[in-house]
Amino acid sequence: MSTSRTKFSIGQPIHHLLFDYRGIIVDADLEFQLSDEWYEQMARSRPPKDKPWYHVLVADEKGMRRTYVAECNLEPDTTALN
Repeated sequence: MSTSRTKFSIGQPIHHLLFDYRGIIVDADLEFQLSDEWYEQMARSRPPKDKPWYHVLVADEKGMRRTYVAECNLEPDTTALN
């Protein structure tokens, strides 16, 4: 995976803008790699498929889980620096 076209790096803490959770980037795809069925069901805001998507590890009250998120829905988690 080339990170030259991605905004976030593996290991970087992030914050999800729509769902207000925090996580860690564990992998990245330069464009959407899952099925059209997954996209139709899960990506309700219809983020672009031709931009980077990230595999994110989230630890919250639901436990440890992995999500797949479009770059446009993420921002750096600056609270992790405090």
